[in-house]
Amino acid sequence: MRAPADDEEIERAVRYLVHSFETSGDNPKPVILHSTRVGMDLYDRGYETPVVVAGFLHDLVEDTDVTPDEIRSEFGTEVANIVDAVSFDASIDEYLERHYDLYDNCFALGRPAVLVKAADVLDNSNYYGLADSEELARKLLTKMEYFIAESEPYIGGEPLHRELTDTLPTVKARVNDTQT
Repeated sequence: MRAPADDEEIERAVRYLVHSFETSGDNPKPVILHSTRVGMDLYDRGYETPVVVAGFLHDLVEDTDVTPDEIRSEFGTEVANIVDAVSFDASIDEYLERHYDLYDNCFALGRPAVLVKAADVLDNSNYYGLADSEELARKLLTKMEYFIAESEPYIGGEPLHRELTDTLPTVKARVNDTQT
């Protein structure tokens, strides 16, 4: 069980997430639900409160008008740095290059950012190959394989990494099935 102050901070992050999407959200996908699953996955695994808070907030910079500075002001430097690391550089146009850059940012920041990105990839992997074009499905699989391999030094002993690794064959089969 977490301290009440930790749970209050996490709940404040959930309210901030929902408010931010209500006022400036820009993604037609159910991002609030996705962000909630990512945050709760990290919460249920017992990760540190800043990691959990960043899990809830991880898509805000990409999908709303919220900036890393606003997150820093609301939730502190550690959370803002994690969210910033797991956010795309919008100036990079090429899909895989943009993801590799994001992963490099996560690896540079270290374990907290890699954990949030791992929970994000794990949740998103449930959809890889379902309604994707062949080209996108291959790119999704490539970036997942790359992340799993490169994140091993940071979180290789974590159950989250093991679950992500164990999910890969299912994702491969799903992507390959959509290609036939």
